[in-house]
Amino acid sequence: MRGVSESDAAVFIYAGQWSANRFGEIVGLRSNFRSSYLAAAGASRVLHRFNEHLHLEGEINAARHWGKQHHFELNAAASLRWTTFPWDRFLNTSIAHGFGPSYAFERPPIETREDRRATRVLVFMVTEVTTAPPHSTPWEGFVRIHHRSGAYDVVSRSAGSNFVTAGLRYRF
Repeated sequence: MRGVSESDAAVFIYAGQWSANRFGEIVGLRSNFRSSYLAAAGASRVLHRFNEHLHLEGEINAARHWGKQHHFELNAAASLRWTTFPWDRFLNTSIAHGFGPSYAFERPPIETREDRRATRVLVFMVTEVTTAPPHSTPWEGFVRIHHRSGAYDVVSRSAGSNFVTAGLRYRF
């Protein structure tokens, strides 16, 4: 069986809740959760290995929203993943950060604020921390920020959204 860092393809699922906080506040472990939720499923693949520590991944996922909004969303991202940490012999860990397009099949109500009307097309951003047992296993758990953004009004004046999620990935 190949180790987590050697597997090129993966499938994953995750679910989470909307946070009314900005991205930086969530990374700083502050979240004001609201009653809007998402569940997502997707697939990813290693596109390029720069070295044994860093590689480029491509991902596509589909998400379903419920609570304060009810729609489907499609996302794609190219992410850089760092795979080596000093404590990996105790807990295999990786971090990833990526960007790509996001398409919502309806205008998301939670992304409308004051004079900013929600739009269907935004930038998808993902930040993730992954953990797995230290021995070779295809399974890993992760926490992820699922972010849609107007990219500082470059793509849209929409307010965007952040979902704090947890998930499971199988690498093969």
